[in-house]
Amino acid sequence: MIQRWIIAIVVTGVALVLAGSPGYAARKAFVVGNSAYVAAAPLPNPANDARDLAARLTGLGYQVTTGVDLTRVEFLRRFQVFAQGLTQDDVALVFYAGHALQIGGENYLFPVDAKVEKEADARSNLVPLNALLADLTRMTKNRLVILDACRNNPFAEPLGNAQATRSAGVTRGLARVYAGVGSFIAYSTQPGNVALDGTGRNSPFTAALLKHIAVPGQDVHAVMRRVRGDVQRETAEQQIPWENSSLVDEVAFADTAPVAAGPIPPQPFPKIAATTPPRSPPVSTETFSYVTGLDPKGDNFLALRSAMAADAPRIATMGPGTLLKVTGSNGQWRNVVLRDGTQGWAHGNWIACCRTVTGMPAAAPGAVAQPKTAPSPAANTCDALWTERNAIWHRYGYCFTNDRGKQAFGNTGCSRDQPQVQAAMSAADKKQVDDLAARERQMGCRP
Repeated sequence: MIQRWIIAIVVTGVALVLAGSPGYAARKAFVVGNSAYVAAAPLPNPANDARDLAARLTGLGYQVTTGVDLTRVEFLRRFQVFAQGLTQDDVALVFYAGHALQIGGENYLFPVDAKVEKEADARSNLVPLNALLADLTRMTKNRLVILDACRNNPFAEPLGNAQATRSAGVTRGLARVYAGVGSFIAYSTQPGNVALDGTGRNSPFTAALLKHIAVPGQDVHAVMRRVRGDVQRETAEQQIPWENSSLVDEVAFADTAPVAAGPIPPQPFPKIAATTPPRSPPVSTETFSYVTGLDPKGDNFLALRSAMAADAPRIATMGPGTLLKVTGSNGQWRNVVLRDGTQGWAHGNWIACCRTVTGMPAAAPGAVAQPKTAPSPAANTCDALWTERNAIWHRYGYCFTNDRGKQAFGNTGCSRDQPQVQAAMSAADKKQVDDLAARERQMGCRP
């Protein structure tokens, strides 16, 4: 009888351990909310967003580093302390609420003391997102980055005249950001749009995140689907959260709910019938080239460009560890395809071979996995479909000729007309554009 009690206690202890998050050393978060800007429109809610999310994460067992209204020096110093405290098995979560923008394909976060009067000021006065991602990639294998920020270029009008949206200006658009395997990057709104600050205590995005982030054991992708639905309804479909993910492990924001402890009466050992164990799904293994060897004094990313020229428009930025397939070469340039089908040219000096990855969705034999070409499930209105379609054109440097396109995306830095963009566009993006246009015609949005 005593032996059975001992065994029951041991089994219960094992169950309690297994009920938690699998194999993670710790959950650590770096949470920043900047509201009191000196040279840009102040934002009422980011400080609230940061404090409320920090409190929620602390309740979920995270070790939280919180910063409110940080200057650039304070932001970088606190982040370095946070990053140096990470280990490879930790889950690292970074949340930022406030102003942000993109310049020449790179995304920047605004400290409260930022003053940007010309493009050259960005490097010395702002916080480059790619540098933060590079540090996270080196320090831990699972990292979650959440940006509740507008993603615009502010140079169309003075920063001080910007209205209370989470954008420092009126020119819209954001370069895609790719990071190494194990990265999850969530944005509060879709490409080519601005994130609303909200009229309550929190922004629409953070309010939804606070509502759903504590669901026990819920995978981060499932949580973001719930957040996306809430934000879409709250903003009358003006704002649709977006994410890029290269996670291999199933990662949850909150651990599985703990099993209630209590006295366990002795139970007879059940007879276990001989059964055939269920067949595990096949595990895919694939070999990739990857981005490596970036100059630590440089931009901490490799540019994916539309042509073999250092001044060609950037299609995307690729952080250290980004997986890719090399499909051709010309001198020092490599034609590469990313796992979502995005294709372009990159400098071969920063591309190495090879890295074998197990557990990611398998591509078709002899081919790179292509993105889903159907319109996004969230794109179910004329405005959403139009925005998603034209964001692809904008990414290739298209110079818009109609007022709606100019107002939504701006033409700062554009360099191509319609035939030139069509020539540069990847097959996957062409199909996506065609599918979106067909959906617009089906819904009566366009002739």
